[in-house]
Amino acid sequence: MKRYLLSGLTIVLSTLAMVSAANAQTHLKDLAADINGDGVVTLIELISYNRDQRGN
Repeated sequence: MKRYLLSGLTIVLSTLAMVSAANAQTHLKDLAADINGDGVVTLIELISYNRDQRGN
């Protein structure tokens, strides 16, 4: 019983960590990375902005 409880707790905590990382948003002073102009730079926008800056 104890093993199932610890396994379940581990799965829940790891899922929450992944969800929070997937929904991470960055607020930058320079909003040049804000592609859609909503005032919030999401992780996908930041990745695209960084790739464009590196010339890839």
